Amino acid sequence: MFDLREIGDKHVWANHLEPLGSGDHTKEDFQTWWERNNGELNHLPQNLVEQWIYRHWKQSIASFVPIKTLTCREEKWPPKDCIDKVGTIRGNEPLNPEDDFKMFCKKTNEGKLSPTAEALNQGQWDFPLVVLETPDGFIDKIGEHITTDYFLVEGHKRRRYLNALINKSISITDQPVLILNSPCFS
Repeated sequence: MFDLREIGDKHVWANHLEPLGSGDHTKEDFQTWWERNNGELNHLPQNLVEQWIYRHWKQSIASFVPIKTLTCREEKWPPKDCIDKVGTIRGNEPLNPEDDFKMFCKKTNEGKLSPTAEALNQGQWDFPLVVLETPDGFIDKIGEHITTDYFLVEGHKRRRYLNALINKSISITDQPVLILNSPCFS
C-alpha cells in the first residue's frame, strides 16, 4: 500500500525522458520524443506513454510511480466500475454530476463540445482511463485509507463526465481501461 502523504509529490522518472521544450510552446512532437526514448519505454503501450508520460510529464499526479518495472493490460469495464472501483488523489473524491454535465456540455467559442464530451458522446473515450492496481488500497493526501482496488492515474475529466452521464441514466457501453501494475505497490 502506498501513502500519498509520503510519495505523492515525488517525481521518480529519469530526467532524460523529459520532452525537450516541456512547459513552453516549443515542446518537441511526440514522434521525435518517442524515437529517442522508445528503447527504454517499449514495454508499455505507445498510446499510454504518449498520453501519460509525454503529455503530462511532471504535472502527472502519478509521477511517483516507477515506470521501468510497470506492466500494463487493457480491459473493458462497465461504466459504473470506472466510478466505484477507482480512488483518486483526493481519496473518495465527491463527484457533482449535475455541474459536471453542464461544464462538459458547454460549447466552446467555436461551437464545439469539450473533447471529453465529444469522445464519450460517440460511445467511447478517445483514450482509456489509466489506473494503477492497489490491492490493499492506498492512503490519500489527507491520511485516509482508501479501500478501492485502483488508483486513478490519468483520466479525471473523463471519469467525471462518465459519472454525469450515468447519473442522467444515459446508456453507455463498456469502456476501455489501461491497468498498470507495479511490483512496488503490489
